[in-house]
Amino acid sequence: MYGDELNLRVDALTTQTRRFKALIGDFFRLEFKRVRPKYGPYEVVIEIQRTEHSPVHDVDNVAKAVLDALTGVVFHDDSQVEKLLVTKTVGERARISVTARPMARQEVGEFA
Repeated sequence: MYGDELNLRVDALTTQTRRFKALIGDFFRLEFKRVRPKYGPYEVVIEIQRTEHSPVHDVDNVAKAVLDALTGVVFHDDSQVEKLLVTKTVGERARISVTARPMARQEVGEFA
């Protein structure tokens, strides 16, 4: 945690999104008891890294598992996520990197 921004890296990738959701959820319940979910709009960036021999994952399934795992920990409901970027790349190790942060409030100016 850096202020209100969460940076998370999971050095694992599984084809069973339920297991991934449980893995992240258990981690937060055990290690981040001080973190309380917040209200307001969020942006989430998810990078899926896979090796050439890793199973292929659908980005939407991984994103749903991550958002479900962050619900109740970072934000109250995944409907608070107003901006979501998910990328999948080939790397040296199978892992998922997540950044979740509140969106900056933008003022709408009046035009004369």
